Amino acid sequence: MERGSGVRSIPVIDDCCYDLVFFKEAKGALCFGPKATVLPIHHKVFTIHDLQPPYRIEVEGELTFFTIKVQPWANGHFFSELKGKGILDIEDQELGELWKALFAATSLAERFRLAEAFMQEHTVEGPLSMTLAREICEYIYEKQGKVSVNEISNQFGRSRQYLGKVFRKEVLYSLKKFIITVRILDLVKYKASHPEISLTELGYLYGYFDQPHFINDFKKVCGVQPLHFFNKLPEFMLRHV
Repeated sequence: MERGSGVRSIPVIDDCCYDLVFFKEAKGALCFGPKATVLPIHHKVFTIHDLQPPYRIEVEGELTFFTIKVQPWANGHFFSELKGKGILDIEDQELGELWKALFAATSLAERFRLAEAFMQEHTVEGPLSMTLAREICEYIYEKQGKVSVNEISNQFGRSRQYLGKVFRKEVLYSLKKFIITVRILDLVKYKASHPEISLTELGYLYGYFDQPHFINDFKKVCGVQPLHFFNKLPEFMLRHV
């Protein structure tokens, strides 16, 4: 993605999929949390780990960046060694070479080809725990997040404790947080495509029968209350409905 001059503010929603973010200019700032805490971005290749929403990337002047999104069941495969939290520098020799190739490419299609080749080279047949995590993720996606941990336990014939441990190991998020995130993001996309639906009706459609519960879950994912969010529907979501 390339941006022109001037101050830019780019909303980011945490969808429980880790990203490899390649910044050409290696400058800018990440604003996060209810107090809009600011962290400067000094890294060419980074990921964001264990911060509180909402998130916004802000830059002044030119910005060119490219992001490779990892499927959630592969989070642990690529990022299990992360230390600390914040904007974490993940550049090594191989990612540094990929950074050079991505920004030397003259077309977006070539960048996609390079990213696909990198992911194919690093995708391996994971352990049985990764396979189980993938099956759980796909089941939650299929249900649009309208499912409980108990239902998943019954579906897969495993205890809540066992599934929670496996899921956290492979996805790096709790099973409950992932369910809530999938439900809220599906809800947001539905609202963006059906602006006429009221927030009360929307909540009912996604299994929320009391507004405080709906608002609480929404703030966990998007960082703000639903009314505020939909009155200023972020550019990010408009590009992803």
